[in-house]
Amino acid sequence: MADGVIRDILERSIDELPDELRSVFVACVVDGMSPEQFAELFALTSETVEARLHNARSLLVEVLMRQFGGVYQLDDCRSERIANAVIDRLFPRR
Repeated sequence: MADGVIRDILERSIDELPDELRSVFVACVVDGMSPEQFAELFALTSETVEARLHNARSLLVEVLMRQFGGVYQLDDCRSERIANAVIDRLFPRR
């Protein structure tokens, strides 16, 4: 049951990202497109794509912290550790 709750929280959290961050996060992190491919496809610089990936990951941690804190009644420090661990495990940095 916990896996289902975490999956739902993660999906809702990704959905909360702004469009420009969500699209690059899903394309590059979830679907495995390289940042260079994304940049070329959407006529962006690699630096812009990398910045958006960084911002998406940071915002996702914040959203997950709120979600985990609400579900599990955790303090901010523990929520942040859990959120980072979930993201690192599911979406390792390249």
